[in-house]
Amino acid sequence: MNLASYVKTAKSVITANSPVLLLGTTIAGVVTTGVLAAKAGYQARGIIDEAEGTYDMNAETTELTMQQKAELTWSCYATAGISGAGTIAAAVGTHTIHTKRANAMAALYAVTSNKLDDMTEKAEELLSPKKRQELQNATAQKTIDRESGFENNEVLMTDEGTELCYDEWSGRYFMSSLPKIEAAINDVNRQLIDEGDASLNDFYDHIGLPGIPMGQAFGWSGIKIEGRFGAVTASDGRAAISVWFHEAPKEH
Repeated sequence: MNLASYVKTAKSVITANSPVLLLGTTIAGVVTTGVLAAKAGYQARGIIDEAEGTYDMNAETTELTMQQKAELTWSCYATAGISGAGTIAAAVGTHTIHTKRANAMAALYAVTSNKLDDMTEKAEELLSPKKRQELQNATAQKTIDRESGFENNEVLMTDEGTELCYDEWSGRYFMSSLPKIEAAINDVNRQLIDEGDASLNDFYDHIGLPGIPMGQAFGWSGIKIEGRFGAVTASDGRAAISVWFHEAPKEH
């Protein structure tokens, strides 16, 4: 491997790990700045005491003004100031990189989500109702099969319903009924008409499930949502109804 290859590899490694490197620099900078500032304060105190004559108990003392003290001691804090400025720059750099990467991920999510919506819409146009339902069932079953197993999932109880259901968005099993879920979707649609937007947690609230952290940040705006239901089998062999939406909730 020649020098150019080494340089290219090193640049790639540094770029990929720049947030970690900058975080380490920030932590080290905070500690270094604190130590340097303490030393500078001690040194400045000695300069001021010497200038005011406080070392000699028999000598006449002179109290310096703040401006005079600053003129005598500013150079003591120069190194600490440079260290502090570097620390701030490292912290700002870390924030900037994370912001850029978060924006890039959001853009990628938007493109992927729109592509998935287009594929779903086109599939529904090309397939017969029976084939569409078979596709929905198979897709939902594949999601459940990827889970660690029904025995590791708590079944949440709601106010009413005796059917085992599976929420695709949060990966939770719960007891409810198809009419109850459809009524909750209608409530969300009324909220969308009245208020213009609704969160995923609003839907969970309507069916009696506790909200989830991402449920407040994701939801719908200015559209009418439609429920999608699949017939699936939990890993313990019980039949269940999988629940998701034709209009995927998006980040507000």
